[in-house]
Amino acid sequence: MNKIHITFLLLMSLNSYAESIGFGKVAGIKQYDFSNAKNIKVFLNSDATLINENCIEKQQVFGVITASQHAPEVIDRMLSLITTAYVTNKKIRLHSETDSCEIDFVALQENVF
Repeated sequence: MNKIHITFLLLMSLNSYAESIGFGKVAGIKQYDFSNAKNIKVFLNSDATLINENCIEKQQVFGVITASQHAPEVIDRMLSLITTAYVTNKKIRLHSETDSCEIDFVALQENVF
């Protein structure tokens, strides 16, 4: 019985560790280079799904790529996928390794899998 409880708690903790930010079409991309903020914000259209409720700004789902948290080549690859999705009007999935709005995973896909 204790093994079942421990397994359940472990699975629940893993589930809360990673979080979907959102899935949908890109509404806009903003790049910030302020003295206190060097990041890129990606906004999804209002019909996005799989939304992390903490990642909503002015009724818009968003994710952030913080320059200090990723290698430059990783940021380039993520931004390339995001820009491709924007230009081609395709859906992307934004995902965080933690329960935050920090983008750690980007997928260009029409369905979630």
